[in-house]
Formats: sequence, structure tokens, C-alpha cells
Amino acid sequence: MQFRLCREAEYDQVRRLWGECFGNEEPWTSWYFSKHYQADHTWVGERDGEIIAQAHLLPHRLMVRGTWREAAFLVGVCVSEKMRGRGIGRELLSSALEELRRTGMKINILQPRWPEFYRQLGWEFCYDRQSYKLPVHVADLLLPDVAGAFFWEPDLADISVLSGLYCQFTLSRHGYARREEKDWEILLADHRGDSGRVGVVFRSEVPCAYVLYSMAGDLLRVRELVWTDTAAVDAIWKYLIGLSGPAALEKLEWLDPAGNPVSLLSSGSHPEPFLMGRMNDMQAILSEIDYPAEQAADIRINVSDPLISSNNGFFRWRISNGHGRLTPSRQTRTPAISIGIGQLSQLLFGYRTVQQLLEAGTASVSNVETIALLEQIFPVCRNYISEYF
Repeated sequence: MQFRLCREAEYDQVRRLWGECFGNEEPWTSWYFSKHYQADHTWVGERDGEIIAQAHLLPHRLMVRGTWREAAFLVGVCVSEKMRGRGIGRELLSSALEELRRTGMKINILQPRWPEFYRQLGWEFCYDRQSYKLPVHVADLLLPDVAGAFFWEPDLADISVLSGLYCQFTLSRHGYARREEKDWEILLADHRGDSGRVGVVFRSEVPCAYVLYSMAGDLLRVRELVWTDTAAVDAIWKYLIGLSGPAALEKLEWLDPAGNPVSLLSSGSHPEPFLMGRMNDMQAILSEIDYPAEQAADIRINVSDPLISSNNGFFRWRISNGHGRLTPSRQTRTPAISIGIGQLSQLLFGYRTVQQLLEAGTASVSNVETIALLEQIFPVCRNYISEYF
């Protein structure tokens, strides 16, 4: 078995394996392979000239701990049905992470189909989203009448307006993806190709929200909703329901990755886990992040990583003058911290506090001073991401 980057000539094999594992939903599959697939970002397992496993390593830039960081979004991870149950998926992912480390990508994210499989290999959930699924007639009764307060532009084509709102919206958030003009073009082409529409809301001639939405049959579905004025959220819902009238629609759906209870509809929503995250290169990224300038520490940490040997074992973690450095160390005494790579990744992403990990029994810390140190290094963050690949 050989694991390597895909070759251009192997496109048909990759496409065939994708269809075997995920089906060929058209026109979506053709759109994905025309807009996102790249051979040099696809990691494959080959046996006797046949591609039997693959993982698409789509490059992204994520805002993590105040800095844009190169990251990979893992998509289409699969093994041919006839070769499953032999540990090939584990080998595929282990070698893929080593490839990411080689190219300087220190973190990755993925949307899991089988969370427990990935959890056993060191991934943990690092993003949630709020799920809104309500009968439209109920939503219509809950929503306020905001007529006259906002102006609605039904299908604005100006990317700069959308991009400006997105940048303002993400300023107070963490873990979000950087969007260049080409990213917006691909996103909107996909959305409109799926009969989606784009609405922008103005207050006093200033744009304050946008929504990517679709209406299919009796379903009103919001794909993305971004705002700088919280009152605009319910104004958008009221307007969308009014487009066809509550009698013509039966259900509304919104998977909100911001998780903010800013809408009157939030009482009918619930949180659900969304994306998993993981460090590829623990030593490198924990040497890059900013540390509290007043903190100084020299502690031992024990990390368990089932896939990457260089992330696994005992390390000396020295912190001073706003910088930190991890170096491999022999076990000479009880470590101050014992933690899995997935849980350490949750701290990095700001998804969990160290106290939450301790209460869940997924980490151990030797003293209260170390707990306080970790709380200062890894304050909890408002994670947000709307990308699916």
C-alpha cells in the first residue's frame, strides 16, 4: 500500500471511488469536482495501481488565536468498500497529517459522518451550531412587526457589500475562514445554482445584514445569515415568510454556526456539534501563539496522540515574555498536565475550558496553579464557521 498525492491522470479513479462511497448527487458532485477538487490537494492510497482510499485536503485560512493560520478542511475521506476493516482509513489519515505537517499546515478541521471513528484518532468537536427547525405559522406568530424600520434589497449582486458585512460580523469571533473574492464567487455560484437567493437589509441606507436563502416546496431554508444589527435578524425572517405568506410555507430551517440567541425564534432551537478540529503539529503551533506577557512557567506535559508520534509523549513547556516552546522530554516526574491531542486542540480552538475538560475526565492537571495558567493561555472563544468544505 502506497500513500501519496494524487496525479492528474487518476481523476476518473478518484471520481469513481467518491461515487462508490458517497453517491453521485447531481449537479452537486460535478460542481464540487469542477470548483474544489485539485489533484495536488488530494491524498490517496494506492494498491496495485488502483486508488482504494482518498482524503481531499482543501486549503483554508482560519483565524485562530488572533492570527490567520494555514489549515486544511478534510473532505471525502473514504476507503473502497472491498478494503474496509483493515485499518486503511487510519493509515490514510496518519499519512495525510504527516503530509500536512510537511507543507506547514498545523491544524485541520472536518465535518464527521462518523464522529466516534475520528474521536478515536484524535479529533474532537471544536465548533457548534444552533439548529432552528420550526413550523412557519408558529414562527410568524413569534416574530415582531418591523415594517418601516428596514429596507430590503431582494438580490444584491455586489460582493463588496456582502464581504464588508462578513468582515464586521467576524471581528468579535474566532475560528472563521478568510474569504477572498474568488471564494465569494464560488460560494454564490453554488448557492444560486441551487436556486438560492441573496437578500441584503439596510437601516438608514446602511447595510446591516445579509441572508443566503432558498424556498423549495414548503421549506424556507436559510444557508447563511450575517448581521451587524441584531434587530435585523427577525426582520429578515418576517420578510422571508411574507414573500410567500405563511400559508404557502410549512417549515423553516436554519443551521446557525454563530449560535447567538438573537432571534425570538431561539426558544425553538437547540445546539448541535458541527465541525471537529485537530492539531497536526502541536509543537509548532504552541510555539507560535501569543502568551500572556506576564506569565512565566516551566512545566511538563504528557500528550497522547494515536496518529502522530512527534505529538505523542512527554514535553517540557517553557513560557516567558509572551512566548512558549515545547521540546520533547524524558519522564522524570509526574507531569503537570496529561491530555489527549483532541482535548488540547479544543483548548487551542477555545471550544472548551480546562475546567470543562477536568469535569469530563478527559484531562488531568496536577495543581490549581496549572489550571489558572491554562485558563489564561486558552480563554474560551466565540467560534464561527459557515464553510462545509
